[in-house]
Amino acid sequence: MVQWEGLEWPGKGLPAESLVSSYMSSSSSLNPKLAGLLESLRIRIRRYVVLDSGLAIAAVALLAFWIGLALDYLPVRLGGTEMPAAARAIYLLAALAIIAYLVFKFLLGRLSRPLPDDSLALLVERHHPSLGGRLVTAVQLMRSGRQGDAHDPGMLDQVHQQAIDQIDQVDPAKVFRQEPLIHKASVVIPLALMAIIFIAISPSSFARAASRLTLLSDEPWPRKADLKMIGIELPSLAIGDEQEPTIDLIEFNEDGVVRLPRGSSSTLRIAARADDVAEVPNTCTVYFSTDSGLRGQANMRRIGRVRDDYQAFVLDGPPLASLDESMTFSVHGLDDRLSDFRIEAVEPPAIVQSDIEVRYPDYLRIEAGSTETATALGEIDRKDEYQSGLRIREGSQVTMVARSGTPLGGIDVYVSQGGGPMEKQSALVESDLLTARIRIDHFSDATSIQLVPRDPDGISAQAPYRYFLGIVRDEPPALKVRMKGIGSAVTANARIPMVIEAQDDYGLADMTVATSIESATDAAKTVADPAKDPSKPEANKEPASPQVLSIIDRPSLDREGNGEWAVDLRDLAESKRLPTAAVGSTLMLLTEAKDRYDLDGEHVTRGELFRLNVVSDDQLLALLERQELGLRSRLEQTIAETATLRDTLDGLRREIESTEKVSDGETQVDGNLKSNVQELDRKLQVLRLRTQQSGLQATKTHDELSGIVASLGDLFDEMVNNRVDTVDRQTRLRDQVRQPLGDVISGPLAKLRKEVSQIETELADPATATKTAALAVQSAEKTLMELNAVLEKMLDLETYNEILDLFRGLIEDQDSLLEDTKSEQKKKVLDLFQ
Repeated sequence: MVQWEGLEWPGKGLPAESLVSSYMSSSSSLNPKLAGLLESLRIRIRRYVVLDSGLAIAAVALLAFWIGLALDYLPVRLGGTEMPAAARAIYLLAALAIIAYLVFKFLLGRLSRPLPDDSLALLVERHHPSLGGRLVTAVQLMRSGRQGDAHDPGMLDQVHQQAIDQIDQVDPAKVFRQEPLIHKASVVIPLALMAIIFIAISPSSFARAASRLTLLSDEPWPRKADLKMIGIELPSLAIGDEQEPTIDLIEFNEDGVVRLPRGSSSTLRIAARADDVAEVPNTCTVYFSTDSGLRGQANMRRIGRVRDDYQAFVLDGPPLASLDESMTFSVHGLDDRLSDFRIEAVEPPAIVQSDIEVRYPDYLRIEAGSTETATALGEIDRKDEYQSGLRIREGSQVTMVARSGTPLGGIDVYVSQGGGPMEKQSALVESDLLTARIRIDHFSDATSIQLVPRDPDGISAQAPYRYFLGIVRDEPPALKVRMKGIGSAVTANARIPMVIEAQDDYGLADMTVATSIESATDAAKTVADPAKDPSKPEANKEPASPQVLSIIDRPSLDREGNGEWAVDLRDLAESKRLPTAAVGSTLMLLTEAKDRYDLDGEHVTRGELFRLNVVSDDQLLALLERQELGLRSRLEQTIAETATLRDTLDGLRREIESTEKVSDGETQVDGNLKSNVQELDRKLQVLRLRTQQSGLQATKTHDELSGIVASLGDLFDEMVNNRVDTVDRQTRLRDQVRQPLGDVISGPLAKLRKEVSQIETELADPATATKTAALAVQSAEKTLMELNAVLEKMLDLETYNEILDLFRGLIEDQDSLLEDTKSEQKKKVLDLFQ
């Protein structure tokens, strides 16, 4: 017999042909009561199979639901995350595979098997032994179409009848085992009741569980806390002291990834829902894992108060401070999780080289006197790699060429000129995406440039690249003019020599000397007698402006800007460029130097304005005589100082000579016993000091005499340049005063200075020093003698000048007397007509 899930089948071992033929045979010859029993048993068997298989499938489905719910929800309650969608898909496929196996194997497979009458009869005979095989015999032998059996029909009818008589004692329920159904029901019923209770208590939770397990939804399970990712706050660069840094919020993309520059310090910001539904965590923790394998955690801090039903949490320290490598992280707060977020650290673009291209302004690109145009000289005059301290000429066109090691998406340029505020400018990124050009059209002041490169994804450098360009300004020309041999007054025939030194960094464009004569005649008339009598109408007139006549000359200078020029008043009058300068007028000389600067105005430098009074020859000589008198006073003082120097040297000689008499024994000095050596050292120190003072006095005398000689040379030059016809005076001044003084300076005075210096070096040898001191005294005497001789010559000249002054006075008195006589004569003639 075959035992089949609580059902014993007695057809085991029978040939398949016999079973099939028996099943296909008609049972019409069998008693209806027996045939009804067998048919009823067949129906019960099929119901049993359906019920048994249904319970098994339900048990598997319910178990799969509750186990899946536990796997998906319990981790959430324990602080974890839901079962991933991939795991849920695998779990669902496994559950469906088991259910499909049960359907095909236990339900459809068993229902498709045939149930012949003789097999059913054997099943009944097994559970009812009292039938004694009568039911099986009746079923098999009463089947129509059976052949080859040898039996007695009467006996067959008797057996048939006996089976009919005992059929009432047959209980079909004994054929089935209830234990398998009970076992399965004991599993299905509790699980089903739990599901019903779950549906009744929380239909939405049941629907969420079913939809998640069937992959119809990824909606997470509700939690006590509700966290929301805000993003990464990255501070922007502050350019300059006046600019405040701003905060840029970078949100994670759909894959939960954000890209940050390596080395940046950012802030992770999340928000926790804070209303009646959700609970705010006390602490939120970030669990991170870097690509190098480093794992760790960091607590986020709560900031501020609840706003718009959300409490903010931030992480502004490690591992986000000075970001070095990429990482994956999740945020835990109570039972909520923000998982599978990633920060990728990328290298920001870097400027690897910066070149400066300079095009000078046009006025610097054209050489003086050249007709070549600026554009013909090329577009770039200078190209340098940037280095600290680089300076560029004013007015140039400057182009900074910045090269990056990685492709550029753009570059922010901030420029400050002359210490002013930073201004943002644009930069041109070339097609290779590695080169950017920043152009300053007019470089007018020291400039600070800050560059912030960005890659195509917007990742920028974390510190600006700073550059400073100094400026070389085009300074106005330096002009220095001095007159040679001319004082504060000149005659009408004077020749005024000028020494000009004009220099400019880039050469001069023009050099002029303006000569003007200002006549005071008209002004003198307006302030004369009419002003004394207010009743006259002329007194109310405005003073007339002085008449000024000017000419301009352009002297030629050498390559270094040096040159000489002379304004010859006599030649100017003869050529009628200027009228003859009248006595009492003012001669003005003004020099101007101009360079080629044309950026903002002009660079014009004016030299010193020389105002020279035009005087007569006699007035000029009088001025020169007063200067000569001053020089004589200086010479007299110098002679007195030289005499004092002579006396000092003579005393010094005697003291040096006395040091030779100091013995090697001990002497009484101020009540103390000291050796002769100590006394000698002290005296030598005093002598050395006095010798040095004498040397300083000799040097002073030399300098003073040199100044007197130079001043005498100026007096001589003034007489020559003013064309004063005093040949005798010039000869005496030059040959009898100036030249002798020069001979004194180069002769005895120079010897004196040398001998005084030699005394100091010979003090250790008193005998030699004494001889040298005696020679110095002689040189001083000779110097005094020659200086006195020069002074006598100057006194003779002074006497001669006094005679000339007396003669001039007589002439002036005679002229005055003649004028008075003429005036009296005119007055007497006028009186005759009255």
